[in-house]
Amino acid sequence: MNEHIHKKLASILENSHSKKIDYHDIVLYLINKETLDKVLSLELQVRMDNEEKGIKKRNHFYEYAKIINPDFPAFKYTLSMKHKKKEIFDPQKVQKALPAEFEIWKNKSRVDLEKKIKDPESAITEEQAKKLREELEQEIVISEQNIKKVIENFHDYDVVISTFEYYTYYPALYFVVDDGKKNRASDTHLRQDVPNLLWFEDNRPFSELRSNDRMSRIIQTFDRYCGSIYIKEKSK
Repeated sequence: MNEHIHKKLASILENSHSKKIDYHDIVLYLINKETLDKVLSLELQVRMDNEEKGIKKRNHFYEYAKIINPDFPAFKYTLSMKHKKKEIFDPQKVQKALPAEFEIWKNKSRVDLEKKIKDPESAITEEQAKKLREELEQEIVISEQNIKKVIENFHDYDVVISTFEYYTYYPALYFVVDDGKKNRASDTHLRQDVPNLLWFEDNRPFSELRSNDRMSRIIQTFDRYCGSIYIKEKSK
């Protein structure tokens, strides 16, 4: 079922007039209302199937896509890299989060090591790679034992979860929607593991746009050549 939904979503996006934007390992699609309706119909199908099976989730479409603005279209957006820090001090929340934090660190450490080993510019030999993998697995075992000990005797420890000592940057999206009454600006972090979908409609007359907004429209609708030349065929 999961693979079927992935393929159906990919088909919807590939066969629509969506604009695909690659940015720092994320994929953002600018979709129109017709495409949004097809995606929302697919989301409803997933939710109904899950509910029939007794599966309860806050977001049934989480593993397939991030639907950013299903209610109102955006007419302006900006992509950027933003620092995202995590700080958890509440003991109950910390205790609950510890197992997931360990799993995230374990999986990320393995992925990062493999990227380092397989980097074409890396001079790591097979023997060195084997040693690095063994050292990491030993560290994982020790860390798992320590985390388990803390969880089992939580009241004997002061525990805080924080990313203060290292900066993690994530692709972020700033966008403005028109809800029919006023313009509302929002921002959100984008996901790397699934498509990010922005319902985008900018119907403002080009002559009324400010300089920055004109360039935003050009970037969004023109093809770029030679780094600084933007070209779009005129409508006939």
